Amino acid sequence: TPFLGPQDEKIRTLGRDVYAIGSPLKLNNTVTSGVISNFRGDYTQTNAEIYPGNSGGPLVTEDGRVVGVNTKKMITEKFEGLGFAIKISRAQSEFSNFLD
Repeated sequence: TPFLGPQDEKIRTLGRDVYAIGSPLKLNNTVTSGVISNFRGDYTQTNAEIYPGNSGGPLVTEDGRVVGVNTKKMITEKFEGLGFAIKISRAQSEFSNFLD
């Protein structure tokens, strides 16, 4: 019987619940939910809604682990729900001089 082994960590991570937190349209403490859809370079792709106001906020897992910084979404005529967060490892390395 096929199963996901240790080498398939990426596949097990895909579909994991995540939450985008922020203040879109000045509506404080708004949370949208989605899943991790994929990883693209320095970005985590999600279907959690990313709006102006929650970009810059955290993308967190159900256990409160920050996995990214909400950054952008792609807008097309055919579909919606394609958001991106900079991977937290990239954000930490970029701003390491400012973090304790």
